[in-house]
Amino acid sequence: MKIPFTDIDIQFNNLSKPQAKKANVQKYIDFEQQLQRVRQDATKFNIALQSAESPMYPNRFLLMQTYQQIILDAQVQSALLQRKSKVLSQKVVLLKPDGTKDDEMSKLFNAKWFYDFQSLALDSVFWGFSLVQFGPVINDAFEYANLVPRIYVVPEKSLVRNNTATVSDGIIFTDAPYNNWCIGVGNTHNLGLGMYLAPYVILKKNAMAAWAEFAEIFGSPIRIGKTDVRDETTRKNMENMMRNMATAAWAVLDLNDTVELVQASRTDAYQVFDKMVERNNSEITKIILGKTGTTDEKAHSGSANVHENVAAMITKQDLLNMEFTCNNQLLPMKNRLGFGLDGYRLEYDSSEQLGLLDQIKVDAEIMKKYNLNIEYLEHKYNVQIDSADADEVVNVSKRLQNLYNV
Repeated sequence: MKIPFTDIDIQFNNLSKPQAKKANVQKYIDFEQQLQRVRQDATKFNIALQSAESPMYPNRFLLMQTYQQIILDAQVQSALLQRKSKVLSQKVVLLKPDGTKDDEMSKLFNAKWFYDFQSLALDSVFWGFSLVQFGPVINDAFEYANLVPRIYVVPEKSLVRNNTATVSDGIIFTDAPYNNWCIGVGNTHNLGLGMYLAPYVILKKNAMAAWAEFAEIFGSPIRIGKTDVRDETTRKNMENMMRNMATAAWAVLDLNDTVELVQASRTDAYQVFDKMVERNNSEITKIILGKTGTTDEKAHSGSANVHENVAAMITKQDLLNMEFTCNNQLLPMKNRLGFGLDGYRLEYDSSEQLGLLDQIKVDAEIMKKYNLNIEYLEHKYNVQIDSADADEVVNVSKRLQNLYNV
């Protein structure tokens, strides 16, 4: 199956039935502008939220501008990466209509284009919605899976607008032929976790900015020079000396001159800022991961186990959402492109994979009572067994048991 990617007015002609036309929604953006990074505060966030939630003319431009800033936060990045990696590290299998695994088709999905699609789809958890544009089909795989810039997408109206000044002019990406080359992931009215994270990230950045100012003022003692000399040249010399004082400072002073080093009276004043940052980090982690035990190094083993269970539930939820997206949107789209996936179903491979050492111990224990298939042993441990006799299997079993004392 080799499906060409032709111009928009040309249909595929190498298959037995007509195929969908090429359609790239990004071509209809008049001029792609850069989303400026603007310092955020509570007032700007509230204005952006109201604009995005407008029932008549929803516009997410300002909200995306806010999200673009808070996504830079280290705690947000760390938690999102942890959540996404649990899905992106999973392999997928394609099941035929009869429920059996299709190995060849599964290989086509364990590829970079599908990895990129999953990553962009999972980003919708934070951003609220992701519109993914697929590229031409080469060697039975999409050349790429790219994100349509979010400032041009109006999910509530299934619209890719021509420019950021309108919420009504553009194309409907759910209509043919565009729905054969792009997929919208996420609830159309969902504003994502960024809506809940923004207040805490803004507070955290303000606290860190105040902390930096505090450190600049009180991090080093304030130097005060006193002199009763009225000569302008002498006073300038005193100013230069104070300005140039460093770790190995020295000075030549008049008998009546005085130099003082003024320090902060409290030694724990930094905790005001440190605790604020720590508390906001904790809230950020709870919003994204549902707990703090897997990111907090002070977590106790008992509570950490509970938090791991919470993490497992959230991962299961993300996997289910991805399966729904693939089975309800991606596979039907690929089927319309002639991939022959009618009745197919995608699942994540949830089978537990043991390490080689642990697997050997399990196999050796089984061999105490049963003979394992020689083909299994050869494939599993990458060895070649010369004889197919049962005695040879028993010998292999004994060697494994002796080797690992099981």
